[in-house]
Amino acid sequence: MSHENTSENNFSKKNETKPSQATRQRSNRKEHGLGKVLLSFLGSMELAISLFVVVGIASIIGTILQQNQAYNSYVVKFGPFWFEVFRSLELFDIYSSWWFVILLGFLLVSTSVCIYHYAPLMIREWRQFRLTISAKSLKLMHSSGVWSSSSSVAQTAQFIQEKLRNGGYQLSTKTEQGVVTIATKKGSANRLGYIFTHGAIIVICLSALYDGNFNLKLREVAGQLKPETRDLFASQVPDISRLKADDNHAFRGSANVPEGSTTGLVFLQMRNGFLVQELPFTITLNDFRIEHYQSGMPKSFESDIVIQDKATGEKITKTIAVNHPLIYKDFSIYQASFDDGGSIMDLKVWPLGRNQQKITPFKQVVGDSRQIKIATGEVKLELAEFKISNVQPNPKAKETGRKFKNMGPTLTFRIRDSSGQAKEFINYISPVVQEGRYFFLSGVRNTANEPFRYLFIPVDDENSLKRFFNFRSLLNNRSEMQRIAEKTAALSLQSTTENGAKMVAQMSIVMQRLVDLFNRGGFDLVMNDINEKVPEDKRKEVMDSYFKVLQTILGTVYLEVLKAEGVDINNNISPAQEQYYDDLVNTMGILPNYKAPFFLQVTSFEHKEASGFQITKSPGKNLVYLGCLLLCIGIVLMFYVAHKRIWVIIEPFDGSESGAQLIVAGSGDRHQREFALEFQALSQLLDKQFSKLS
Repeated sequence: MSHENTSENNFSKKNETKPSQATRQRSNRKEHGLGKVLLSFLGSMELAISLFVVVGIASIIGTILQQNQAYNSYVVKFGPFWFEVFRSLELFDIYSSWWFVILLGFLLVSTSVCIYHYAPLMIREWRQFRLTISAKSLKLMHSSGVWSSSSSVAQTAQFIQEKLRNGGYQLSTKTEQGVVTIATKKGSANRLGYIFTHGAIIVICLSALYDGNFNLKLREVAGQLKPETRDLFASQVPDISRLKADDNHAFRGSANVPEGSTTGLVFLQMRNGFLVQELPFTITLNDFRIEHYQSGMPKSFESDIVIQDKATGEKITKTIAVNHPLIYKDFSIYQASFDDGGSIMDLKVWPLGRNQQKITPFKQVVGDSRQIKIATGEVKLELAEFKISNVQPNPKAKETGRKFKNMGPTLTFRIRDSSGQAKEFINYISPVVQEGRYFFLSGVRNTANEPFRYLFIPVDDENSLKRFFNFRSLLNNRSEMQRIAEKTAALSLQSTTENGAKMVAQMSIVMQRLVDLFNRGGFDLVMNDINEKVPEDKRKEVMDSYFKVLQTILGTVYLEVLKAEGVDINNNISPAQEQYYDDLVNTMGILPNYKAPFFLQVTSFEHKEASGFQITKSPGKNLVYLGCLLLCIGIVLMFYVAHKRIWVIIEPFDGSESGAQLIVAGSGDRHQREFALEFQALSQLLDKQFSKLS
């Protein structure tokens, strides 16, 4: 019984002296608390470095990937798959994405906790001299030495203090029981570098959070705001997609202002839509000027503008150039781009289809669209872009000495059918020289990813398209083609017999059929017809015959066109007119591949330019400047200012009042070699004045 009691007592004693692990963990939790554990985690270096790395990578992506563009441009650039991946990660508006804002918030909190933990220690380190140090500790330092002096302790202390002050050290002295302790420091501002750098991070994070448009996303989630996705004029945008001048404290938007026009709005791009932001002032563009390099690239461009305050009516006239923005109140106005300002095109439509009625020439502004009736229904003509000059490398640079040549103005437009499908065209307004001859040049493509395929239409003696389209019109006239075919067949066969008349009729039918095939599908359709209806072993023979017949009837049609122009076709056909016929037939042979209902010609134009402005309101930018200043100061203090300390203990030598012993030691937190040299110089000075003790 006593044995059992003893065992229980021993067991109780063991439990009292060695609590279980679970008990210790519970005790630690109570001792430290969840709050302290959380603060320790938030202030840890591992978390801070991880956040810095992720934020840095995100910033690199945001720098490389152009932000806040229309979604269509991203689809074209990256394709549907990667577009969806990037969109889901919000990489197209990375600085306002929820995850980036959360990262900045965590970085802000983590840095603030670090300052909370360590700033008092750094300030204490900066202010303290550490007078409580023993002689034994000094002798153990790497840079240390012991000297004896024949002077008294007070005289020796005065000498040491003078030399250390001359060396730039701050010092504090303590005298206790006849022993003088001198503590000095230099470069203690190094400790403030930690506070400055961490404070800079906090300031910059606050600025980024303040200037971001995350508040717009919150308003969108709350149903107070909705980006407009339709192609509307600013006046047609509903109120839910508009922002008043005082609704948004920070934004970055764009405005395109034609010459002579005024705007008081900017457009803010948001994903696949936009918002209209009202300004407290208006911008009027009086004049836009641009200079180009020889290669055609813009050299410089600037705008003369008038700013008028909506509230006071105050006007300011300024010139804005690239890299020279206008700072007006809290707004920065940058010269960002230039574009067409609504140039007016005088257009003539040349029908290419059959049974197409002539269309009266009309005027249209670049950027506008209009419906045009064709034989098969209606199409929409959209004028997309006008360029006053197009400079390209000169293939004859060695001969002419000019590396570039100006191809003249161009008009880019789209023809959209009833189903919404569009083809894009680019037409050179002035004839272009090719192999010594002039052509009207027109490019076509089905999508923006494709290169343009070009059609060359030869110009006639008057540098016009009349002869080409008169020829085309005659081919589309069935009655006239029947007459010309019968006439050509009769002249070719020259027979008056009954069988001869039948052969003429048959030849006429063949000619009409070949012309119809050629007119509808060019050389390709003629070749396809031969391949379908003629055995392979006879195709070459039939092909030669067909093309001879086709050349004959086309030549006759061409002579009819020249005759209608008043040309003496019997005696007065020039070599240029003969060459024109070859170019004409070649163009007609590939014209069906152009696949357009008409050819659009610009007969004249009135050029208007527009200036593209980027307008920003970023009240947090001053915080960024302050943060950068703090960061620079902190880096200089941390990496270029060395914190150095020197201690001196002076005590009577062997109890004698007429002599003293010096123990000198020091340390530096960086640039150890530099401090070693400085301490060596101090040791040499002491060697001259005192006796060195081993």
